[in-house]
Amino acid sequence: MPAAQKWGSMQDYFLISEFAKLRNVNINSLRYYEKLGLLRPAYIDKKTNYRYYLPEQVTVLNKIILCIQLGIPLKEMVNMIDEDGNLQSQKLLEQGKLLAQQRIEEMQNNLNYIEMSLKSIEGNKKFAGKQSVYPRYFHERTVIVTGYIHRQPLIKKRMVSEVAELYKDAQKNDFFPLLPAGQLIDIDPSGEMRYRCFLEILNGKKGHPRLVTLPAGEYSCVQANLTMNTDLPEIIRENWPEHESSAVIVDNVMSEKYSFKTRPSELQRIRLTENRARTL
Repeated sequence: MPAAQKWGSMQDYFLISEFAKLRNVNINSLRYYEKLGLLRPAYIDKKTNYRYYLPEQVTVLNKIILCIQLGIPLKEMVNMIDEDGNLQSQKLLEQGKLLAQQRIEEMQNNLNYIEMSLKSIEGNKKFAGKQSVYPRYFHERTVIVTGYIHRQPLIKKRMVSEVAELYKDAQKNDFFPLLPAGQLIDIDPSGEMRYRCFLEILNGKKGHPRLVTLPAGEYSCVQANLTMNTDLPEIIRENWPEHESSAVIVDNVMSEKYSFKTRPSELQRIRLTENRARTL
């Protein structure tokens, strides 16, 4: 380490405790940055082992803190130090810019989800406590779906496993999936039902094989508290006995309070014309 006299008087230096306070970091953190080779003290007193820092080194500390805030591993920052001991600032900032943009996109998606959820809660209040079938308008929705699983209603464990795979697929394709999930039941004119799981997507891109568009329009709806013993086909037959091509979306009802004991859901049925059937 260079001698203090070569850099001016000791008044030009910060003690490690003083330097740490400049950005409200822990002294042990500074020692860790030193160990990594990212921020070595400008001077170490050989007799006392005290560490001293120059004002100019705050710039390096700022970059370290930026890396931490952006989630850049400090070991990656070490790799941006060249053979002469210089930090490649432009490369670091370019990577930081990319990560910051990704964070902004994530935060915007989260904000959109919160706003949509609050809007859904307000909308559900209008239909709270409905005991019979009622009409309800829905805007177009984009969902990512599983393949047809089997011809019986999904048991909870299987559904959770299928949804977990859907969630992974959505993240892999940079979609923003919404939880909780639901079921999409396709009904043919004979009354036969086929089941799929779905997750609604905020930013779905057309062309993905698992994306399905739920058409805008007026749906015929009924509420139900689903349990392990709920007979979904029976609920559907009781409320819509007519045989015709249709789809039933089994969606969770978001409310002001969430109960761990019940699963309030809304069954949303829409008749399928030839054009609508193509979207599903």
